[in-house]
Amino acid sequence: MLKLMIKLALVFSFLSLNACSKVDSGDEPQKIKMWVAPNETQEMFWKAAVDKWNQSGKGLQVEFTTIPATGSSEQAVLTALVSENAPDISTNIFSGFAAQLVNLDQLTDLSSLTGFEELIEHRKMDRVMQGWRQDDKYYVLPLYSNPTLVWWRKDILADLGIDKLPETFDDIYEVSKRYGNKNDRFGMQIIAGNDWADRWFDFISYYYATSNGQPYIEDNRVTYNNAAGKEVLDFINTMFKNKWTSTDFDSEDPLVIGTAVGAVRGPWDIAYFSRMYPETLKNIAIGPMIRARKSDQKHYTFSDSKGLVIFNSSQVKEEAFDFVRWVLSDDTLNVLWLELTGLPPARGDLLDNPIFVDFYLHNPLAREYATYVDVAVPPAFIEHTIDVQKIMSVEMMEPIQHQLKNTQKALDDAQARTDKLLKWLK
Repeated sequence: MLKLMIKLALVFSFLSLNACSKVDSGDEPQKIKMWVAPNETQEMFWKAAVDKWNQSGKGLQVEFTTIPATGSSEQAVLTALVSENAPDISTNIFSGFAAQLVNLDQLTDLSSLTGFEELIEHRKMDRVMQGWRQDDKYYVLPLYSNPTLVWWRKDILADLGIDKLPETFDDIYEVSKRYGNKNDRFGMQIIAGNDWADRWFDFISYYYATSNGQPYIEDNRVTYNNAAGKEVLDFINTMFKNKWTSTDFDSEDPLVIGTAVGAVRGPWDIAYFSRMYPETLKNIAIGPMIRARKSDQKHYTFSDSKGLVIFNSSQVKEEAFDFVRWVLSDDTLNVLWLELTGLPPARGDLLDNPIFVDFYLHNPLAREYATYVDVAVPPAFIEHTIDVQKIMSVEMMEPIQHQLKNTQKALDDAQARTDKLLKWLK
């Protein structure tokens, strides 16, 4: 019903726009309007980038502000679209929301704009962009890619006589046998939590690694009820059945107090641990996402990634993309982004391009994340992300945690409920 209301509101507003097109009144010069993520470090970056562009005289002036605080970024964007007050450009768009906006016919296919292919080539983004394609079009340009990797307490591994970082489910079992079940000690924090978003950082991450980056939802149907999905859920079940992990690690980080030897973490935790737990960070080693079997190739993983879009309502699409291309092609600004935010730019040359050498030389843990950007896959390009992952939690993850279902029944139940929902919502 909400989706229908939004569609109707947008239809009427755009009929009005067609009757009276958006043009600047009087002699006021036209500007590119941009919204950016309500994040201090990202705002600092865009201020520097916009100031540099505006002083260059290369195109229309850019005026930016953070996305209005109205509950969520998604709500703010939808409200702006309905009220005919949307910017030309917005950042902070994740794949699920992008799919919703595409379904509402609100996003411009960026690959149709001048210079798109050149920008992708400059940033070596071919592999990065694979997870962002929808119907052979690209509506979102990812700005950063945060691979999920596994942090290990290398001092504890050494005490256990383990000299290589665990990479497979069998490796985790071995760590757990040596360390677990003693004074509330566990081999690994397997479950990120019980919120819908936590599925990105446990089941989906393990599934991407084990399936070599295969989608978990495709053509509006579940695809994770397969051999890879079964191996992943069997692993999670084994960890809980043997009490080698826990559903609750209290409020303090298990890596800090040593209740777990390993845990899935993102690159944002480097700055947090550096500030809050510098002594623990000295004993952290970062390894690949765990999977069923070891591979000579890099293990795929999940990418917590957001990007930039240009709205169909914009009257300055080409001019807006000129600005975007200029910013994302500027080497000094790319380095500034990395230094300010610590988030790996969504590009495939982070370890090959000389402009990043100095940063990664002084930030070896961040370098580990840069290694996996090209094999980090974003969430499914579906507009019902929350619903799909709530079902994952209720029908699959929670019953396995509490040993209420066998793994195949959990997979079957989750698939049946999800497919029914997606068919109904289609």
